[in-house]
Amino acid sequence: MLPFVAKGGVAAAFCKALPWLLALSALIAAWLVARTAHAGAPSPQGRTVVTYWDKWTDFEKAAMQAVVDDFNASQQEIYVDFLSISGISQKTLIAIAGGNPPDIAGVWANDVIDFADKNALIPLDEMARGTLVDRERYLPIYWDMGVYRGKLYGVPSTPGVTGLHWNKALFRAAGLDPERPPRTLAELDAYADKLTIARDGKIEQIGFLHSEPPWWPFFWVHFFHGELWDGRANVTLDEPRNVRAFEWIQSYAKRYGVGPLQNLSAGFGNFASAQNPFMSGKLAMVFQGVWLANYIEQYAPELEWSAAPMPVLNAGEDPVVFVDTDMLLIPRGAPHPEAAFRFIEFVASQASTEKLNLGQRKNSPLREVSAHFYATHEHPHIVMFQELAESKNARGMPKMSIWREYRSEVADAFQRVWLLESTPREALAKAEARIQKSWDRERRRQAARPSAALAWAPIALIALFVAALVALALRERARHRVAMGGRKSARAHVSGAKGLAFFSPWAVGLLVFIGYPVAASLVHSFCDYSVLQEPRWVGLQNFAELFGDQLFFVALRNTLLYVAFALPLGLLIAFAAALALDSGLRGSGIYRTLVFLPSLTPVVASAMVWLWIYNAEYGVLNDLLRRLSFGLIDPVPWLADRHLALPSIILMSCWSVGQMMVILLAALQDVPTSVYEAADIDGASFWHKVRHITLPLVSPVLYFNAIMGIIAGLQIFAQPYIMTGGGPARATLTYTMQLYENAFTFLRMGYASAMAWIMFVVILLLTAAAVRVGRHRVHYSGA
Repeated sequence: MLPFVAKGGVAAAFCKALPWLLALSALIAAWLVARTAHAGAPSPQGRTVVTYWDKWTDFEKAAMQAVVDDFNASQQEIYVDFLSISGISQKTLIAIAGGNPPDIAGVWANDVIDFADKNALIPLDEMARGTLVDRERYLPIYWDMGVYRGKLYGVPSTPGVTGLHWNKALFRAAGLDPERPPRTLAELDAYADKLTIARDGKIEQIGFLHSEPPWWPFFWVHFFHGELWDGRANVTLDEPRNVRAFEWIQSYAKRYGVGPLQNLSAGFGNFASAQNPFMSGKLAMVFQGVWLANYIEQYAPELEWSAAPMPVLNAGEDPVVFVDTDMLLIPRGAPHPEAAFRFIEFVASQASTEKLNLGQRKNSPLREVSAHFYATHEHPHIVMFQELAESKNARGMPKMSIWREYRSEVADAFQRVWLLESTPREALAKAEARIQKSWDRERRRQAARPSAALAWAPIALIALFVAALVALALRERARHRVAMGGRKSARAHVSGAKGLAFFSPWAVGLLVFIGYPVAASLVHSFCDYSVLQEPRWVGLQNFAELFGDQLFFVALRNTLLYVAFALPLGLLIAFAAALALDSGLRGSGIYRTLVFLPSLTPVVASAMVWLWIYNAEYGVLNDLLRRLSFGLIDPVPWLADRHLALPSIILMSCWSVGQMMVILLAALQDVPTSVYEAADIDGASFWHKVRHITLPLVSPVLYFNAIMGIIAGLQIFAQPYIMTGGGPARATLTYTMQLYENAFTFLRMGYASAMAWIMFVVILLLTAAAVRVGRHRVHYSGA
């Protein structure tokens, strides 16, 4: 403390009062923040608080918040608490399964079918009777998306509709009329040729791409009047019209070349960025939604563009339009369903619906649209998009409860066709066989009866396990008494009850948090189980389906390949780095830190960094190769080429070998120097010493790292999930990704549990093999 403070006076008083002043300032700041956050909004005190989850962020969230504020100010009984939630679909399902759902959830239209099929929603028909939530007020295409099996489950809020967007400046430069878009698919192909610029085998600008955006690979069949299913029992993916659509898609890959297209698309940035291919001028025409105008205004305000209906197969046909909408629904188990529906009815009013969609700059889901909506809307083509939603050829996603699986299969077929790895007929036939099998299984599941008794099976297994342990303990106790000949042992005075009392907290935690989940997964592996419904016993059906599923073996093969290459490579690099640092290298402390730091980086952050390193156009790796080769090496599509994607992820794994290196370095420093000195006297070379001294003496540490590497490698998930999503054409789909998708995307928990037990067996076998090898190869100094 400074002298003048210690002596007292004003400074001392101020220092003593400083903590209280800081606390008072913090309280005032918190009060101001809270007051600002709720400025103009009524207090929830004394009201029924309705929790509302939705996916919106930025200006879209602000638009919905304005409607929420209007509702809160319009009455004094209900207060809606609006929260922006990422991953809305999965988190809502998990909340429903956990018995703590929100009162209202805003999800995608197809989620309504999935949720309703899993008995996760409250039907709205009775609550909607006689209110503004009425079929006659909505466009049929949007209303029907909230209806499943004759019941209303979701109410449309903010719809979307798609059309062709084109770059006028690029049209003008190519000698095309910037005010006249193509009207048929043949014209689209001709325009695409004129707008494509290629030099020396490299595409610098392309007219049109079916893979951009990659969101709707299933929708192209509708341009050839194809259908994805017959509405009942049969999947129709490989019908001739659908094959023709995919032949049209493949014609672009044949015309421009797979390699040049991969190099071009690998350099595309994210949709919501200035590197978006359409906004950056690399893509002249794009099939996109009404929302694209918002992002053009934000990231490319100088772009000269326009929009029109997507070209059709034959001139004069009604436009083929992909439509979707966001839905407001009430989850099963919601605390305040009646109050929640009052807010939904408020949103359904024309004034609120138009205010919301004006704020989000979308079209309206209602049949009647006011002149004010059109006059004040910021989208220059909103009238056209509103009319497109009424087209006879407007289509949404099929109302199938297995649509997520269907969509995944079509995306894989699209990639195989796009990469010229399969003919359209072969790819679609293969995908149809898988989807038909899933659809048949789903229909059987819907017809089967659940069994509530299966919920007790895991507890019964745990009870049997505990009983077996008690029986073994009693048996051992009896054997001990016989061995002692009736004499009291030294442990006779020990209290078993006290010992169990001390042991019980750990035992209870083990049984609840580990024992029960393990037992439940074992039981569910023989069941059809979706978390939201009672399990149904299916015996060995899950395992039979797994071994008959080609995708299971694709994921297993990719995972084993990753372990087979990433583990030895990582051990080699870590051992080499440890040798270098152990040799007394100058500045070894700095190098050791630099090598170790990447292992501390979170996996997600590492994956994002390597995404940019591998970027075909802006990536550091390609730039380095170009400089070293004096421009002779073209940009490499590391993650877009199915032959390079998995090796790229394997190479990335070597970046985080620092932890392994530190362990090996500690082992190297523990090797006696006298052994090396004796080898030097005998004239041993550096490599002889490494082979005959270093490796044997650090082999226990190498063995430990190998075992841990096998276990960790077989569970690889985050890197391929973030960087490639399992693509291209499932070249990086790993076992845990497939397990995760079945468990948390398709909610096939029984199937995923079977996968988990198979992985357990695989890890057990590989570990046992490593232990067997270690008996003969690992040298223990004490042995």
